[in-house]
Amino acid sequence: MITYYAITTFKIQLQALLKAKRNVYAGARDEIKTAFENVSIDVIRNNRDMILLDDPLIVIKLRLPDRKHKLSRKDGFRLIYLVYKNSERVIFMSIYPKNGPLQKLDITDSELLDLLEEYNQEAINNQLSLYQL
Repeated sequence: MITYYAITTFKIQLQALLKAKRNVYAGARDEIKTAFENVSIDVIRNNRDMILLDDPLIVIKLRLPDRKHKLSRKDGFRLIYLVYKNSERVIFMSIYPKNGPLQKLDITDSELLDLLEEYNQEAINNQLSLYQL
C-alpha cells in the first residue's frame, strides 16, 4: 500500500494555491488526487519527467492539468515529488502553477537541493506529514 507524505514547503505552497483570490487554483488538490488515486507505485516511479535519479531515490516533476480552467498538463500545475525504488512511499515536495498570479516557470537546481535538504531534515526529525489523497 502506497503511503503519501508531504514536507512543509509543499503544505505551505498548496495552502497558498487554495487560498488564492477568486479560487483561481481551487482544483489543485483534486488534480493531485486524480493523478495518484488507484495508480500503482510502478506507474508513479516511471514518470517520464525525472529530474533527479540518485539510487535509490527518484525526484520527479509531474505535469498536472488544471481542469477547472481547462488548462492542459502543459499549462497547469507542476508537482515535484520524491519516490524510492525500494519502498512504497511518495513524498510531495513542491507544487506550483504555470499560469496565473502565483505562476512559476520552473524550479532551479538550488531550489531542488533546498527541497531535498528539507526532506532529509524532516525525515531525520520524524516531522514528515502524512498526506491523504
